[in-house]
Amino acid sequence: MESLDVSFPKVEELRADLLLRLEDESIFHLELQTENDPLMPLRMLKYYTYIYSIYSKEPIQTVLYIGSKPLSMENFINKDHLRFDYSLVDIKTIDCRELLKSDDLNDVVLSVLCYAEDERSLILEVASRLSHLKPIELEDYKLKLKNLLHLRPNLIKITEELEDKMPITIKLEDDPLYRKGIEKGIEKGIEKGRAEGISVTKRQIIINLRNNFKATPEQIAFNVNDTVENVIAVLKEEGLY
Repeated sequence: MESLDVSFPKVEELRADLLLRLEDESIFHLELQTENDPLMPLRMLKYYTYIYSIYSKEPIQTVLYIGSKPLSMENFINKDHLRFDYSLVDIKTIDCRELLKSDDLNDVVLSVLCYAEDERSLILEVASRLSHLKPIELEDYKLKLKNLLHLRPNLIKITEELEDKMPITIKLEDDPLYRKGIEKGIEKGIEKGRAEGISVTKRQIIINLRNNFKATPEQIAFNVNDTVENVIAVLKEEGLY
């Protein structure tokens, strides 16, 4: 029918979220995903071929879905001449108590994304575990907690309601990124130069998702329920696009 182009575009740089060599010499690859991406199996296949070509080992691959919406992605490719799959885990199916038992406070903070029968008790327990930290360490973990809470808007409301009952103070105003946005807004004029319809809180969620999870504008728009155009406008104003 036709002769196709034999030259392919330069392959984009790939950066894995986590790549480890385990004690048994196997290679473990983890990707964090904040939205349902129908092209995720193809992306994971690209990672597989790159990792295998470099380390000559089949990687053990897992996608950990941390988004708030129901998981609907596939974790396999099944074609006439290709069979490929990987593990796909929805963090909301993990019992938060499993992470709360950990001695690693990173696990404890991450538990806010997991399943909890009593979300109020979960927030109080996480706050209690962090309350024994020294001030510098505490601020670091509080920032991590705030960034994760942005992925669970319902928990932000619960956290605000429990503020007076917690052994530590967790307020959005304490977030350096939030303060930066407020200061910049004052300098420019709160409404001047801001993407239409973007509140200060939503603006910080967009910035946090970009800075901490390297989320694309499409992924961010999906999570904050806004248009890609508005997200890109915010990212451009912040020098993140």
